[in-house]
Amino acid sequence: MATGKIMHGARAQVIMNGKTIGIFTNVSYGVSYDIQPAFILGRFSPAELAYTAAEPIGITASGWRVVDQGPFTDSGGNMPKLQDLLNAEDMSFSLYDRQTDKLLMTVVGVRHAGFNTSVAPRSLEEMTLNFMGLRLSDETASNNEAVGASDLP
Repeated sequence: MATGKIMHGARAQVIMNGKTIGIFTNVSYGVSYDIQPAFILGRFSPAELAYTAAEPIGITASGWRVVDQGPFTDSGGNMPKLQDLLNAEDMSFSLYDRQTDKLLMTVVGVRHAGFNTSVAPRSLEEMTLNFMGLRLSDETASNNEAVGASDLP
């Protein structure tokens, strides 16, 4: 049986901390590396481009605001309450392809960075949640620090 190769929204499910979240209508994410040009005397252009860091993974998820399922609930986004920030734990954020049974991407070390919402006449209330994570892996590769990298005690 042939299956489509191109991913689309009807195939995608969001999974946060192992739980499927069904309120999102759009998820965007990205990876960025810091690159520094090395300029030397005697030339106009850089002599080399060097990788110097990996930026945190940015995730934005938009969806419908469901009553009793706001951003502070497990099914609404896992945003810690102000009084819980000191002990808030990180989470994982994944996109799952329900046609192929594959995890398309997983971001670990995710923290909720904030949300915004709007409501207007003749429209459904939407909410946008912002997250930041440490590392993204997808179905083709794991992304981890190199062997011998320093870590917190």
